[in-house]
Amino acid sequence: MVKHIASILSKGRLEIDCKNCVVNIIPEVTNSIRHCYSYSEINFDDWGYVYEKYVGQKFEEEGYQVEYLGLKNGFGDGGMDIIISKNDFKAYIQCKYSSKSKTCLGKQKIEWILYKASSFLSKQYKDQKLNFWLVVPTLQLIKKDLQEYFLSKNNFQDMVKLELKAIPMPL
Repeated sequence: MVKHIASILSKGRLEIDCKNCVVNIIPEVTNSIRHCYSYSEINFDDWGYVYEKYVGQKFEEEGYQVEYLGLKNGFGDGGMDIIISKNDFKAYIQCKYSSKSKTCLGKQKIEWILYKASSFLSKQYKDQKLNFWLVVPTLQLIKKDLQEYFLSKNNFQDMVKLELKAIPMPL
C-alpha cells in the first residue's frame, strides 16, 4: 500500500493512465522522484486524495487558482478540501469520492458535510455571499431526495450559495 500519498500529490501533477491502470505523480521539482502506483496499491481512503487532486487540476486547467487544503491538512482541513478563485469569484469545495460499488452518501453524511462547511465558512464570511460546492464523480452517489435536501439549505441566512457538481474521474 502507498504511504503518504496526500503529501506526494501535494508536490506533483497527477496523471491517470486508464489503459495501464496506474496513477502517476509527476514532481514539480525536476530532480525529484516520479511516483507510479497501480490502482490496487492505492487503498480506498487514499482515492479521496487522488480525486481531490484530480478535481483541483481540472479547475487549474480552466484558469482558477487552487488551494489544496485537504492534501495539505488531511483530516484537519476543516471540512473544506479545495478553495478555487478566479477574478472576483471564489468557491469552497468539499470533494467526496466513492467507487461504483460503494453505497450512496446518506442523510447523516450530508448533514455532517453541511455542518463542517458552515463551521468553516462562518469564519470566512465578510459581508459577501460565499459559494460552497459539494463535488462528486457522479450525482448518482447522492439520491435525488438527498440532493434536494442539500439544496434546500441553499442561501442559508443569505450567506452561502450551495451547489452540487459532478466531475467524473476516468479510471
